[in-house]
Amino acid sequence: MATSRSSKFRFALVVSVFNREYTDALLASAQTALKGHDLTVVRVPGAYEIPLQVQRLARTKRYAAIIALGVVWQGKTLHAQEILRAVTDALMRISLENDLPVIHEVLAVSSEAEAKARCMGVKLNRGLEAAQAALALALADRAKGKD
Repeated sequence: MATSRSSKFRFALVVSVFNREYTDALLASAQTALKGHDLTVVRVPGAYEIPLQVQRLARTKRYAAIIALGVVWQGKTLHAQEILRAVTDALMRISLENDLPVIHEVLAVSSEAEAKARCMGVKLNRGLEAAQAALALALADRAKGKD
């Protein structure tokens, strides 16, 4: 993590390759918002693989926060819901067990318009919001002398 003598933080971003058009947009927004900080970007095949990589990064104790970015299309079966529940539960567990902010932006979308609005939008951009949350939590930890 960053030292208190530094204004920079170290963040990790774990990004799904599946639905890359949208996850790349989330990543680009997050990277822009975190410009000037040390960023590690790790790509994984899909949303289901995100928690394992987040856990590996969390165990290094190097990061002020880890951001998880993915897009899961909701369809006519329960598969997407099962994936999303597993990812959500795992990310929360990793965050609590490691006392580390894990920002969950593995999005459930049901249409291309919804995906574009949430991943590429100006008013609603989950990549930007994830970066802002990570930075706010890192600053709060620094204020408490945690870094």
